Amino acid sequence: MPDIEKINPGIPVAGPYSPGIKSANLIFISGQGSPQSDEDIKEQTLATLNKIKKIVEAGGGKVSNIVNTTVFLKNISEFSEMNAVYEKFFNENEVSESYPSRATVEISKLPLPSMLVEISAIAVL
Repeated sequence: MPDIEKINPGIPVAGPYSPGIKSANLIFISGQGSPQSDEDIKEQTLATLNKIKKIVEAGGGKVSNIVNTTVFLKNISEFSEMNAVYEKFFNENEVSESYPSRATVEISKLPLPSMLVEISAIAVL
């Protein structure tokens, strides 16, 4: 069995899971979100991406190591606002051409009622 390292740079979790798992040169990042009820989709997207960045960095990587994301939106009509923040975040972290592959889906509910977006990711070191 390969070595498995749990990664939690101080991010609170709402259940029995690790924010990140590192195995060999891969980091698997659990779905992250921002449960702040006063944040709009843009603020929640940025807060969520910053959590992912913190996890990747704690595992020895950087944003440019992220190769895949899955974005869960509570309301697909907010896609363009989420997408603008997503693009800006990656551009500001030196990723402007080789964006991660991505799936974006609308779901009816997220774990906390105030959550508007959840994002999971995979990074290769």
